[in-house]
Amino acid sequence: MRGIRTRRARGALTAGVALAAAAGLLTAAPAAQAVSGEPAATGDHAFTARLVIGEGDTMRGCSAALVHQQWLLTATSCFASTPGAAVKPGKPALKSTATLGGKTLEIVEVVPRDDRDVAMARLAEPVTTVQPVKLAADAPVAGETLLGAGFGRTRTEWVPNQPHTGEFRVDSATATTVALTGQDGVSVCKGDTGGPALRGTDSGFELTAVHSRSWQGGCFGQAETETRTGAVDARVDGLAGWVTDVRNRDRSYSADIDGDGKNDLVVLRSDGYVVVHRNQGDSFAPGRVMSGGWDLFVTWKDLGRLYFADVNGDRRADMIVHTNDGNIEVRTNHGTYFDHGTHWSGGWDLFLDGSELGRLYFADVNGDRKADMIVHTKDGNIEVRTNRGTYWDQGTHWSGGWDLFLTWKDLGRLYFADVNGDRKADMIVHTNDGNIAVRTNRGTYWDQGTHWSGGWDLFIDGSKLGTLKFGDASGDGKADMFVHTKDGRVAVRTNHGTYWDSGKVMIRL
Repeated sequence: MRGIRTRRARGALTAGVALAAAAGLLTAAPAAQAVSGEPAATGDHAFTARLVIGEGDTMRGCSAALVHQQWLLTATSCFASTPGAAVKPGKPALKSTATLGGKTLEIVEVVPRDDRDVAMARLAEPVTTVQPVKLAADAPVAGETLLGAGFGRTRTEWVPNQPHTGEFRVDSATATTVALTGQDGVSVCKGDTGGPALRGTDSGFELTAVHSRSWQGGCFGQAETETRTGAVDARVDGLAGWVTDVRNRDRSYSADIDGDGKNDLVVLRSDGYVVVHRNQGDSFAPGRVMSGGWDLFVTWKDLGRLYFADVNGDRRADMIVHTNDGNIEVRTNHGTYFDHGTHWSGGWDLFLDGSELGRLYFADVNGDRKADMIVHTKDGNIEVRTNRGTYWDQGTHWSGGWDLFLTWKDLGRLYFADVNGDRKADMIVHTNDGNIAVRTNRGTYWDQGTHWSGGWDLFIDGSKLGTLKFGDASGDGKADMFVHTKDGRVAVRTNHGTYWDSGKVMIRL
């Protein structure tokens, strides 16, 4: 394929006179568009998105496919600040938007793969009016026909106002790419980069590849000099697991942010934003950003980790920042933001994730409405350091024998929340056989506990089916179970005194 023009260099709307002519169309709210073939029927391939990247002289177009309500799959090269430049994960270097489902939304995060021209792009909010396309599991096979779609030029239009599609024959495939030839003069044109190559099935279409490079034969502006309709797309079949992993890098928390007595859903996104989904009783509202710049606190392996609990007793959860130098500061909740914080404790650099000296938790253990520090050491002991208003004290021993519950890789994990409604945090024991027991807070210790639920062996650390959280979602003072599955659903199972019910899905992230 030597000599093929790359989509990175040639697939962009360029500056100058041409850009000026197109600007009016680009700033409108267009429908999906693509490939130099025929216009798609209304509503067909609605998962195909039109991307506009950059402003002014840097403005260019690309295409993408919706693979989750808040995520697109597209080409990494679309987001290069200049042709051929490296693309770093995180916020796009240039202002980027996507249009589909009647909305134009900002792209707030890009997650590139390092082995092919493929990236995930997070939208500022979910698109609920469009059904995402599923990824193919099987590799493209020489001789099969794929349907290409995108928002690029056609034979006669520079910036079409509707999607176009065309058929492509598979010539060959490598581990990461597929070589295609457009049929009946169809070609991948400028603006189609990142658009989907689709395999038809009995149940619809599945996403097999995204457009990456092409000869652009017959495209507007190339028709006089180029007739070749070959293209090289980046394969995405078999990447469903990676797509799921990208979505599940976010961390969710249960905490009452607005002080109404019902725990909200707090999400620390991988792009560093703390997003609060307020509890509306039977659902969680769309998220609102309350803080940003915490992308190095997501994995607990970089600068540190975050917790959310009411430290000052005003019934609104504050942000607790635990940095990898061992310091802990409290950033007070001021309703719509957390302040710059004050130092509360130090020396906890080996207590970030349980892999070294231990792990920390924050919950109101003594019932004064202010979060205490619970210290779980690698020798299995648990002590409670009481909240004294500006610091946590030296603590007292409450329980022992929990050394195999630190890393979540041995016997299970622990949580702390008020399950019986007496305002004092109980110990919730989640064992790797899937059982959950509640050990009631007796003032200076937690008792031997009672069984509350079972079947949760695949929900220990999020690597399998999902994760659990505990907090009062109903406002009755007793901790409910939040079930966050890897498909993005968050369900709340209500506390009924001796068990949690079968629950209700409150949101899909």
